[in-house]
Amino acid sequence: MGEGKRGKPRSELERLEIFVQLAADYFRMVELFRPADGPVPAASPEAERRQWVELFRAALLRKFIVRDEHVSLKLVVRALRLCNYAEDRRLAEGTEAVAELFTAEMVQGRQHEVPGPAQDDGRELFEDVLYGRLLHGDADRFRRSEWAKDRDRLGAAAARRFDAEHALSKALDVVSYGLAHGLLRSPATPASDEPPATGAAPAGDAPAGPAPASDAGPAGAAAPASKVDG
Repeated sequence: MGEGKRGKPRSELERLEIFVQLAADYFRMVELFRPADGPVPAASPEAERRQWVELFRAALLRKFIVRDEHVSLKLVVRALRLCNYAEDRRLAEGTEAVAELFTAEMVQGRQHEVPGPAQDDGRELFEDVLYGRLLHGDADRFRRSEWAKDRDRLGAAAARRFDAEHALSKALDVVSYGLAHGLLRSPATPASDEPPATGAAPAGDAPAGPAPASDAGPAGAAAPASKVDG
C-alpha cells in the first residue's frame, strides 16, 4: 500500500518539518508521563493508570511506524535521501543509521505475537486493540481483541511497539541536524511512493557507515540484523 493522498505534505521538505515537530512532541509526552520508579501492586489504581499511559503512548507511536502514514520512518528516510541536496556525508550516514535501526519487524508490528494462549490463527493483533478499542470502534476488531482484557498480555503487546523508539530518536536527531544547518531542500521533481531502488540511490545518498557519535540514538541501542530500505 502506498502513501495516501489525503493530507499529504506539499513537499518532502515539509514532510521532514512536520515530522520533527511531531517526534519532539512524542518524546515530550513520554517524559511528562513517565511513571515514578518502583513496582506497584498489580491490582492498584496506579498500575491501571500506568497501563493506560502505555496504551496511549503506543497509539501515538503508530504514525511513525505504519508504512503509509505521512510521517512514517520509512517515508522520513526516503525524504532525507531526496532532500540532502548538498550530499552532506554526515547527514547521509545518519540517514543510513536510521534505516538500519528501523527494521521490518517494527513495520510489521501488527503481526507481533503476544505471550499467552493464542487465537485460532496463532496471533493476537495489537492493531485490533487500536482500531477496535482506542482510536476507533470497529466491531470486528473489537470482538477480535477480547484478549486485551488480560492486562498482562495487553501490556506485553504494547511494550513491543516501543522498540521503534530507538529509530525514532535517531531520526529526530538527524532531521534536526539537517534543518538547523540548512542541508535539506526539496527535490526538483515530486517523489514517488516507492523508495529509491537499491544500487541507484539519489544524489545526497552516501555509502552507509557508522553514524557519528553526535548523531547516535539512545545509548546501547544496537542495530538489528534485518533492515528496512526506506
